[in-house]
Amino acid sequence: MAGTAKGYAVSEIVQGPGDIWVIGTAPTDANVRLTLASDGTPDATAHPGSIHLGAIQSAITATLKPKLSKMSLDQYDAPFAAFVDALDVSIEATMAQTEAAKLQRMLGVGTYATGTGYKSVTFGGLLTVPKLCVAVISPTRGNMNRYIVTVAYLAAATGGFSVSMGRAKASDYKAKFTALNDIARTAGQQIGVVYQTLADAAGGTPTAKNFVTAEIFQGPADLWVIDPPTDAATRVTLDAATLTPDATAHPTAAHLGMTTGAVNFTVMPKIDVIKADQFDAGVDVWIQSIDAKLEAEMNQSAMDKLARALAVGTYTTSSGAYSQMTFGGLSAVPTICVCAIGRKRTDPTKAVTVCLYACNSVDGITITASRQKASTYKLSFDGLIDPTRTAGRQMGVYQEMI
Repeated sequence: MAGTAKGYAVSEIVQGPGDIWVIGTAPTDANVRLTLASDGTPDATAHPGSIHLGAIQSAITATLKPKLSKMSLDQYDAPFAAFVDALDVSIEATMAQTEAAKLQRMLGVGTYATGTGYKSVTFGGLLTVPKLCVAVISPTRGNMNRYIVTVAYLAAATGGFSVSMGRAKASDYKAKFTALNDIARTAGQQIGVVYQTLADAAGGTPTAKNFVTAEIFQGPADLWVIDPPTDAATRVTLDAATLTPDATAHPTAAHLGMTTGAVNFTVMPKIDVIKADQFDAGVDVWIQSIDAKLEAEMNQSAMDKLARALAVGTYTTSSGAYSQMTFGGLSAVPTICVCAIGRKRTDPTKAVTVCLYACNSVDGITITASRQKASTYKLSFDGLIDPTRTAGRQMGVYQEMI
């Protein structure tokens, strides 16, 4: 009797980095795969307008997870069949390049702008979530001219973004794209495709990758309470020499002191999926809410700073006698505008600034009396919507000098 050969094939072990692309023109229903140029990038003729999303801090993960529901009968002690209830498909990675246009694509519901000397992305107040064709392209370990490709024909960015402004480590952020069902396509190929090329890539018109290490942010930042930017001028105005809030545009700006570590800025939309019983994945998306936060741990416990952190305290001072903060009995919570400003790692004459136009301080304060450690307190500002502003810029801004 002859045995059956085992399927051991070391060449089939997948290992190696990849790139995430927004595909300008998605593959058609008749030709489901991407057309690749000789360097493995999307062919610029077949897929014009494709955009590389930059350097990856850690692995890209493409997940395809069917939800199977089992069918049972009372006469039998195990299910006799199963059917597909849903198919969840996502692409996730930790991204390294903190740049306004890339953050806007990851946020999905932001408004990108650029002009002389700046780039920015504002957020808050939009209803429509843009949908994209997203692909992961990774060269095979055994032959760098052949590729493993995952394509989601229709996807929405659902991961938001975060920016960490600190000395200890470079900033990165997690990106997530959730695939939807393209109901115009043929059943069996409505969500996406995974495939491996078996011949070396050749010909075509390559699309440039966007590796820019200068877009990797690292360095400390300072927290400020400022007069909010106007609806017409959405950015924080900085003094060119000091890179601090301009005293004319923000006359009551107040510095909040030293931080013990990074200042963290997070914008996280809650995007819900619209489902239809006829399809195994969502058919559209909508934005339910946005959570925006600016957080840091502070170590200067002057009374005026503690009063701002507590939010429901009243600060008073008498020159040469005392400074104090009283509290208790108030119900109104002041709304303030807060920003963080950090110098660019590769060009300290330019700054990155994040700002919440309206927010509340929500974490309270702690005062520690100890021989073992200095007293610190955590600041957490929760962003609010300002309905008097234009949709798309009702909550805040990420801006960078260029």
